[in-house]
Amino acid sequence: MAVEGINAFHNFSNAVNFHQATGTARSDKKSISTQSQHTSLPPKKDNTTPIVVGAIALAALGTGIYAHKTGKLGDIFSTRTQRLTKKVNKLINQYMNKAKQVINENTHGGMINLPGIDEAAGRRSADINKTERFHQAATWLEEAYKTAFSKAQLSDGKNMFNYIHEYMKGGKTALAQMYVQMPEAEANIRINKFLDDIKQMDNHTGMTAEEFLKDLTDVFMPQAREAIK
Repeated sequence: MAVEGINAFHNFSNAVNFHQATGTARSDKKSISTQSQHTSLPPKKDNTTPIVVGAIALAALGTGIYAHKTGKLGDIFSTRTQRLTKKVNKLINQYMNKAKQVINENTHGGMINLPGIDEAAGRRSADINKTERFHQAATWLEEAYKTAFSKAQLSDGKNMFNYIHEYMKGGKTALAQMYVQMPEAEANIRINKFLDDIKQMDNHTGMTAEEFLKDLTDVFMPQAREAIK
């Protein structure tokens, strides 16, 4: 594919194994179920849920039971979603300047070295001393992909979703690795925002957001879990 401002991806290896390169911890998150405008993740099916996550889930369950009896279930979940959305948007804004710096540092001759940014994000996500490390890395990657593929030779029949899909299909699961390692509800919000941003940037016909989401959750995220084992 001819993409302005992007390195020839096939000159790089087909996969970035962050387990070997950065020692990223295993994620046991489950896939996100596909919906047209909103995503939601299924409940955990194994016994490896971290204690903190398990405690939060139990507290939420107890709150939900109480709210159901009092008729306030919708209000509670709506408030929680609003709170998490506010948190995620704040984190994206907080790490945006660094994301732009990383992109600039990996841009040479007008070409963005996406595999290089994948690796940089992998190192950042493996640094346990960094707060919200998966959100930091995801912000770098989301912004890099939007910037790079907005310069592709877009036309009806092939849009940004097509190009990002082709890139990830080559084994580049860096962004999916960030999603499966952060809290599921927060990953949902990030994914929805990422897809909405792309739809606003590119109105060419081609792969739909729903089609991209299906492969992200059914193919790329399972691959991501395998890569970080």
